[in-house]
Amino acid sequence: MDKCDTTDVLVIGMGASGARAALAAAQAGSRVIVTNKGPAGRSGITLTAGGGTQAPFHPEDSPEQYYEDTVAYGYQLADRNLAWALARDSCDRIHDMEGYGVRFRKNEDGSYLLSRFPGHTYPRNISFHGGGIGMLGPLKNSCLKHPNISMLDDFLVTGLVTGADKSVCGAVGWNLKTGELTCLQASATILATGGCQQLWAVTDCPADSTGDGLALAYRAGARLVDMEMILFYPSVIVWPPAAKGAFVHYEFLAADRLDGDILDAAGRAVLPKNPIPVRDEAMRLMNRAIEEGRGGSHGGLFWYVGDSPKGSEFVAQQLDNQQYRYLQKQGLDPVRDKIEVAPGAHYQLGGVHIDEQCRTSVAGLFCTPEAAGNYEGANRLSGSALGGTQVFGYLAGRSAHNWAAAHGDVRPDRASLEEEEARVLGCMTAEGAAPDMAPLKAELRRRAQDAVGVVRSEEKLTAFMAWLDGAEEELAVLRVPGQKFHQPLMELTELKSLVETARLVAGCARIRRESRGHHYREDYPLRDDSRWLRHTCVERQGGKAVFSTCPICMERRER
Repeated sequence: MDKCDTTDVLVIGMGASGARAALAAAQAGSRVIVTNKGPAGRSGITLTAGGGTQAPFHPEDSPEQYYEDTVAYGYQLADRNLAWALARDSCDRIHDMEGYGVRFRKNEDGSYLLSRFPGHTYPRNISFHGGGIGMLGPLKNSCLKHPNISMLDDFLVTGLVTGADKSVCGAVGWNLKTGELTCLQASATILATGGCQQLWAVTDCPADSTGDGLALAYRAGARLVDMEMILFYPSVIVWPPAAKGAFVHYEFLAADRLDGDILDAAGRAVLPKNPIPVRDEAMRLMNRAIEEGRGGSHGGLFWYVGDSPKGSEFVAQQLDNQQYRYLQKQGLDPVRDKIEVAPGAHYQLGGVHIDEQCRTSVAGLFCTPEAAGNYEGANRLSGSALGGTQVFGYLAGRSAHNWAAAHGDVRPDRASLEEEEARVLGCMTAEGAAPDMAPLKAELRRRAQDAVGVVRSEEKLTAFMAWLDGAEEELAVLRVPGQKFHQPLMELTELKSLVETARLVAGCARIRRESRGHHYREDYPLRDDSRWLRHTCVERQGGKAVFSTCPICMERRER
């Protein structure tokens, strides 16, 4: 090991939830190190967010109603302790965000400008300026200013390390700037790494959403739940190539918003507008139209507001924000053009199992959504993801601080350190060029899109898991050249994480023999509460994934 640093709390991931966790732990008095595998504030999923969050500020709304909506539209799969934490704390966390410098859109009287999106009983969506950048920038700057927080960007965490009692006490990673293999010893560790959306060929998430934290937690022995639950956003752009992977809001098509449509190739509307359906319903209606051959030449349908009765001037005003100005730079005019879209992997609903204090099943390890699950269930309402980063980021930071204060300095077991060092160095060779991993990754994404995409079946899932056996064998013998600045090592690590998480997704999808929310089995097309009002679970035992089920938490516990 080239270097070892010590801290009270280690946060892995510098998106919105990681930044909020770091601030909560530091403000409570802990020394904090935050790592990010890319440049902090310029990488990760938060930057792609559309700029809306959710909290019950409407005078007729309440945390109770927010909770009820979350549980109902998550099809009863959400852990009630987590859904209640989200609803209870969301207003407080909005005030925190504003204190850090996030600029919210407001009415003339200074109240928050609220919008009602599908599934909201009352207007609850709050938008802020600058999209995800406008949220993450102030949080990052607050971290940089805090004397208790040190930041390590371009730092690739390769594995968690444990003490003699098997509690997690830090991580090993490769400093991509200095070329040093580094141990970060910590009394408490927080995973804030996002999801694995790059597993799918159609996604609106960035290239670094490769399931790193999921794989780290799984290898450390943590329980993961509902990994089959991936939210497919209905309107991800599939054409033209310059804009592929961006998204346009299907919610904006509502009659009381822009009054537009999702059209098939013949110009027929695919979605109802009064009301606009929630996300899982919308994506299934759109997918059915595509499978019926009603789509365009690039496999999508058409998002269109060009003939809105609201008029082009009104539509242009509503779309005058960073997200839609970006599309104009790619040669699209969202006010007038028909934009080809299809359902794409958008958000990780399942993940590492946590309680209301963000504790995992492994001592010393904490986790925040979206690496953690399941506070929303089988579907998520618009705006709850960014709110969740702040609610659970805060809870994770405070809980990790309390754990670190109670347990003091901890030391990784020598065997754990040596095992991780050997695993990383074993991927390297003294000579030869880096292997071309692009074909394997492309094949993985193509197969995942088919097997664990919008429509699943026993046959598809079984065949995909058999293919993964061969992919794991191929990866096991790949070696990258040992060099100081190690992009090939990052690519290999990310690909291994994707293959590992693909098995967890497919395995959980195979054992859930029903359809619920974003999990649709064509061989089990009905929802089955009598048998499947339960979480799917997976844990690593004896080096293999063991799948099972466990109860949903039905208690609205306080922290």
